[in-house]
Amino acid sequence: MTALFENALKLRGFLGKDAEVPSSNHITDDAYAVLTLCLESGVWWRPRNEWLSNTGWFRIICPGPYFCGLTRGMTQGSYIEVEGYLHIHHYADLGHNSPVYEIRATAIQRLELPFSGVIEQYNG
Repeated sequence: MTALFENALKLRGFLGKDAEVPSSNHITDDAYAVLTLCLESGVWWRPRNEWLSNTGWFRIICPGPYFCGLTRGMTQGSYIEVEGYLHIHHYADLGHNSPVYEIRATAIQRLELPFSGVIEQYNG
């Protein structure tokens, strides 16, 4: 039987900035790390015969001491894959009327850089 609803994500991309991880002496059971994942997508626009790119930045919440240790040392430009689910917060008490969408990680894997599509040095 197929589930009526499913909340599962798998994202692969580069870190937009260094991982935000609490210091070692402040890691508790409710500690979490924050990753900012950068993804590139786009569409081909036929009338002008050009590619319109779109860069998305996603906030990844990595809950627990395990993820705090795993993400320590991850720096901007690291290539990773994240599995998780979409989580929606409402911060009405802080004056935010719009919902905030975050991704809660359930698995993170560091990946080797792909050979094609990555510019090692840009002179332009």
